[in-house]
Amino acid sequence: MTTSEMARAAALPAPYPARMVSVSWDAIARMAARLLGAPVAVVSAGDGRFLGTFGLPHPEPGARWSGPGVVGDALVIADLTGHPMTGLGLCSLAGVPLRDEHRQPLGAITVLDTTPRAWAEPDLTVLAEIAAAFGPALSAGTPEPGPDPHRGFLAGLLDSLQVGVVAVDADRKPMLFNRTLRRFCGLGDDLTPGEAMAAARTRLHHPDGRLVDADEMAVIRALGGEIVRDAEAVLRVPGAPDRYTLTNGEPIRGLDGGLLGAVATVSDVTERHRRERFHECELRVSRLLAEADSLEEAAPELLAALGQALDWPHVALFLVDEVADVLRTAAYWSAPGVQVDDLVPERIPPGDAGPGLVWATGQPLWIPDLTAPRFTETPAAYAFAHAAAARGLRASLTVPVRDGDRVLGVLATLSSTGEYDEFLLTGLVDGFAGQLGQFLTRRRSRELTMQLDRTRDDFLTLVGHELRTPLTSIISYTTLLADETDDPDRQQMVGAIHRNVGHLQRIIDDLLELSALETGHLQLRVCRTDLTAVVAAAVAAVEPQAGLRLHTELPPALTLDADPERFRQIVDQLLSNAVKYSPEGGDIRITADDTDPDVIELVVTDTGIGIPDDDREQLFTRFHRGGNARHTAIPGHGLGLPLARSLVAAHGGTIALDPAHHPGTRIVVRLPRHA
Repeated sequence: MTTSEMARAAALPAPYPARMVSVSWDAIARMAARLLGAPVAVVSAGDGRFLGTFGLPHPEPGARWSGPGVVGDALVIADLTGHPMTGLGLCSLAGVPLRDEHRQPLGAITVLDTTPRAWAEPDLTVLAEIAAAFGPALSAGTPEPGPDPHRGFLAGLLDSLQVGVVAVDADRKPMLFNRTLRRFCGLGDDLTPGEAMAAARTRLHHPDGRLVDADEMAVIRALGGEIVRDAEAVLRVPGAPDRYTLTNGEPIRGLDGGLLGAVATVSDVTERHRRERFHECELRVSRLLAEADSLEEAAPELLAALGQALDWPHVALFLVDEVADVLRTAAYWSAPGVQVDDLVPERIPPGDAGPGLVWATGQPLWIPDLTAPRFTETPAAYAFAHAAAARGLRASLTVPVRDGDRVLGVLATLSSTGEYDEFLLTGLVDGFAGQLGQFLTRRRSRELTMQLDRTRDDFLTLVGHELRTPLTSIISYTTLLADETDDPDRQQMVGAIHRNVGHLQRIIDDLLELSALETGHLQLRVCRTDLTAVVAAAVAAVEPQAGLRLHTELPPALTLDADPERFRQIVDQLLSNAVKYSPEGGDIRITADDTDPDVIELVVTDTGIGIPDDDREQLFTRFHRGGNARHTAIPGHGLGLPLARSLVAAHGGTIALDPAHHPGTRIVVRLPRHA
């Protein structure tokens, strides 16, 4: 907090009217010193006069004190060499202005320490709240003298602080357990300080998970004379997220130096702790994504990193299946002892509760109670929510994984507790999902760039080799025909010309058709089409080849929305490849699976020469031909499978090579049943 921010905070209106004040300025200074763990405190008027002090010798008549400010180490600041504090062995201070009810400056409250000190924001907040409470008293006149604060007023003031405060007397009897600390510990206001402190100890743990013993509590350690600074602990309240705290404690001594008790202040640093853990998670995720070849490969470890960073027991990633128009489970992680495998759905339609709704809207969804009626309107959502709740999982956060405005998937989390700050949590998880979306986008962009580069190079190769040879033949034979028009071999040369022109024409036709598909200039004529009939016609048209056997396993009729002519092209290309790359004969099998209500799967399998591992990534790239095909002089121009892929994509489907199939090749085409 800067000095200006501190001053603004101190300008807050007092929580109690000034007429309720019945406390000396010395007592106010003492209270400020105790709460901030400082040995010295000063209350000064606007003209610098001392109004009250604690831990400071009585000032000489006419002595003055400077206004508010923050100094971490006066010894390194030349302008402070003549400051009153330096002559008293004090080298750090923090002060805030006192203001009246009209926010006019009237004085200052300052605490000082004998060692360099980095004053934290909670320290300055405590000072600002004290100043806001007592500032109006200056405009009403000097407080009534007295050795101790008015107990009711001080209790109200301590309850209004944003830090927890606990105090015990010299006999270890709890005298104070303020409202903020009760909220931290999940305790009610009806408990006595002793009951509250006993209940809080059962929820107080060391960072390593051990329960804190009574003698290990900061306020008890301070009672033994120890100055406690930034003691770390974890508050574990049933049904709520863990809270991480830092505690300062020190003994309380009277004017005669006798021990009166001890006080400790507790600051909630859960948000800072969570941000630090999540920053570490982001760095870990960045490293994993930088080393991963695919999201599927890295997803389990990525989800584990997120779940551990948030202390949430279950995280799942769903990716959009554009063919089936559903979300499908890509990966999930569960903490040890959490069993939800049977609850993770394999497919989720758009618009359904939870992940389906986030996919449809593109907006994060925070559900503090899964079983709430508004989140369980569908039978599937109701069954999932109550099954999860029965296993102790009651809250959920789901965020979209994006590529710009396009939703690529959904990240879903489950927790056994509510969340005290869902906005912070949503921001953290949304940032994690953004990393996943960027990875998918970069990978897709990289693949497209590589494909374009390869296409350009391969096209130049094609122009230089595949097209040059036929054209050279055409020119040569045309020249001969012109010179020897009566030669009896004319018919043979004309035949050669015809074959070469036909070969060139097929290449050009395929290129033009492929280009039209990719640019959207080729429109499909979709209607209800019988897949079984189209495949049967394509099989019947295959030219017989010695040793080759064709098998079909198709239902009597299998309809889908497709362009019959273009769908026939797909089947012809796959059959042509299967026949061409089975030169020694063998079995070609064509099957169709209609068990999925959304997708039809057509599979063409052969026992031919197969696809070398090094060529599999480029199988559907223009002009690419496997090394084994080139070396065996099997004819072809590398446009068949790219054309088939474009036709399948135009139908809203996908085509892929089954990498696990050996020997031979297995191509899987997935098409939506409905356009």
